[in-house]
Amino acid sequence: METGPKTSTPAPNRYEGRIGGLDIARALAIFGMFYAHVAPSHDDVQGLRGIILAIPDGRSSILFALLAGVSVAILTGRNVPYGGERMRTARLRIFARAVVLLVIAGFLSVLGTQIAVILGFYAAWFVAALPFTRLGPRTLLAIAAAWAIIGPTLLPLVTWVMENLGLWESGDANGFVVNTFISGHYPGLTYMAYVIAGMAIGRLDVTARRVQKWLLAAGTGLALVGYGLSAALTSAFVNPFINDDDPSLQPSWTPLYPEQWLVAEPHSNTPFEAIASGGVGIAIIGLCLLGGALARNVLYPVAASGSMSLSAYTFHVLIVAFHPEWIGGASWAPVLWLIGGTIIVATAWKHYARRGPLEWIMWKVSMKAAS
Repeated sequence: METGPKTSTPAPNRYEGRIGGLDIARALAIFGMFYAHVAPSHDDVQGLRGIILAIPDGRSSILFALLAGVSVAILTGRNVPYGGERMRTARLRIFARAVVLLVIAGFLSVLGTQIAVILGFYAAWFVAALPFTRLGPRTLLAIAAAWAIIGPTLLPLVTWVMENLGLWESGDANGFVVNTFISGHYPGLTYMAYVIAGMAIGRLDVTARRVQKWLLAAGTGLALVGYGLSAALTSAFVNPFINDDDPSLQPSWTPLYPEQWLVAEPHSNTPFEAIASGGVGIAIIGLCLLGGALARNVLYPVAASGSMSLSAYTFHVLIVAFHPEWIGGASWAPVLWLIGGTIIVATAWKHYARRGPLEWIMWKVSMKAAS
């Protein structure tokens, strides 16, 4: 018996071009890191002003990690993952980028600043993300959600076991993996959740208005749930254990101490920080994508800064190396100098070159590695 032609769902089109909204988000991440590194201390500032001043703390690096994942997704096919030889080439390019980041991170580390350089961690995240590059957005979101709970929960347990068994890393090159995934300032056991979530975002059609609105709504919801639950549970289970009048009654640290999991403070690396601050980052990406058209005019200088975020980050560490007094100072001038200088230089550079200086080197090396 004759049958009609079989129909199938057409493959989605791959979104193209540079996404201005992502460049705006990258700029905000970089500016937030400038702020976190050289802004005056605001620990004693209370109320709404204190909350506003504390927004970039910790959340800038999380936004940076989310955008790292988006970059991995873009390099490996955007919303339609590459296959075969094309995926192999893309992975080689990512690996080469990681090598360049390690070289730059090594150079910045010898400058001896008080800045916890993130680029070496960034390189490790790039390589660790490679096994996930063939996955679709739903699978990536599920993995990111599970990682956001399991990774931060395991982190204090693994730390405690290693310390008590004398297995702690030595601090030399042999401890690189332990440092980047467990003991370092940006441990991969937590931060890979953001990278994989960023990959899921990059696998969506980020040019679609409905996706942008969904990111803003979902990120806002995660932030409200994460911070709200953390505040409630901390009040119920952590504060009763604390006796400010008698420090001897403070509980000694154990992996079962509730504060290790319930708080959502910057760099606490808890499940609640992962959910709440990760949600803030996702919401910012959604908001920046919604305003992406402004990257062509009103926010062009900001987008230009974000398009060369590696150069901006590297040069800010160099500048701080020559002005160590900026860290921990009482003046807001260093923040304004770094942000204003980045905007001016990046805008001028963008008129003459498509990529920033270090972005060009990274692109050239990655192309050679994959050829």
